[in-house]
Amino acid sequence: MNKIIETILILLLLSVAYSSKADEPAKYNKILFKSFISEKDGKDVQIREALFPPKWKAPRHYHNSNLFIYVIEGEFEVELEGSTKITYRKGEALQMNSGIEMEARNPSNENSLKLAVFQVGNPDAAFVVPVE
Repeated sequence: MNKIIETILILLLLSVAYSSKADEPAKYNKILFKSFISEKDGKDVQIREALFPPKWKAPRHYHNSNLFIYVIEGEFEVELEGSTKITYRKGEALQMNSGIEMEARNPSNENSLKLAVFQVGNPDAAFVVPVE
């Protein structure tokens, strides 16, 4: 009888662990809006929504466009080249200039990070450029 109860408890724990993992949202970075600012200079603006799971960390990189970032949910930890690490929280915003090396992460072990990213620059340039 004890073996049956132990087996049931183990199966219940495994199902809880699996379902909590299944409920974890997947990382995404989707473009919500894209438009030329001016045909003359070739610059465009893109508005993105990005979601990063707990413990997410980006490799060292830079962006080819100027970014304006608003934290919708969670915490966004950023360290720009030549600067100290700063944590931005829900309701806070920051600006990043193009070509600046950076590291970024979601420092939470439990909560996802959701950002609104306004990108202004060359529409043909890669959004993220890894630093080797």
